[in-house]
Amino acid sequence: MDFEKRYGSRGAGFIHVHHKVAVAKRGQRHKVDPVGDLIPVCPNCHAMLHTLDDGLTVEALKMLLQ
Repeated sequence: MDFEKRYGSRGAGFIHVHHKVAVAKRGQRHKVDPVGDLIPVCPNCHAMLHTLDDGLTVEALKMLLQ
């Protein structure tokens, strides 16, 4: 989804990011590496990744969407 096309300038550059490893499972001193620790996802996919605490991965979600 292109948020800028849908919402105009308000949506320019908008995206959600998902932590590959849950923040709660990391040590408190862990410094987030944006490239290695985060993955951009649309808000709907981000919500699905958090619906259940069953370890649904981005890769598994991609398979569900195919």
